[in-house]
Amino acid sequence: MFKNSYIVIVMVCLSACVPIRKSMADKQQLTVLIDSLHQADQACVEIQPADSAAAAFLRVKKSNYPFIADIFKRYGYPGYDFIGTTTSDKYFVLVQHSDFNVDFQQEVLQKMKKEVAKQNASGQNFAFLSDRIEINNGRPQIYGTQVNMSGNTTIKPCIDTANLDIRRKSVGLEPIQDYINQCNEVFYMLNPQENVH
Repeated sequence: MFKNSYIVIVMVCLSACVPIRKSMADKQQLTVLIDSLHQADQACVEIQPADSAAAAFLRVKKSNYPFIADIFKRYGYPGYDFIGTTTSDKYFVLVQHSDFNVDFQQEVLQKMKKEVAKQNASGQNFAFLSDRIEINNGRPQIYGTQVNMSGNTTIKPCIDTANLDIRRKSVGLEPIQDYINQCNEVFYMLNPQENVH
């Protein structure tokens, strides 16, 4: 009796372990895939001149998109508990750059919102994607993340700017003036010839 019960328990445990092993393999493969897509996405930054970089970036975004969409179809929004903070944040960047399919960005945003509520995704990333979608749809943004970057960076149209810092704080973003100052610094770092002061 005991021996038969033990065999049944072992069989149940073994069958339960199969999907766990498969899940671990899925996570590893997914991490490698997202890392590769993100690396291709970011490599375009190094290309000179700028118009060549823009053309290369568009090609990469278009070639990455089927993989990005398939990941979402299979797994939903891959949060921190599934593939870790770094890889999850890289997936956000890939979605953020899929501007040619705003409906897809919107769909991802809805799933992402649930993960943010569970502290399983970044509130800052949620704000960036929210604003990107609003601007892409010709509407004013909410959190002031989308800017016209220059040595004198300005934010793109935004709702209720008087309360902007309150909204930014609610998702973990720095005050808007600090953000603008950072954007100015990045602009001069990327365009040192423009820095005359």
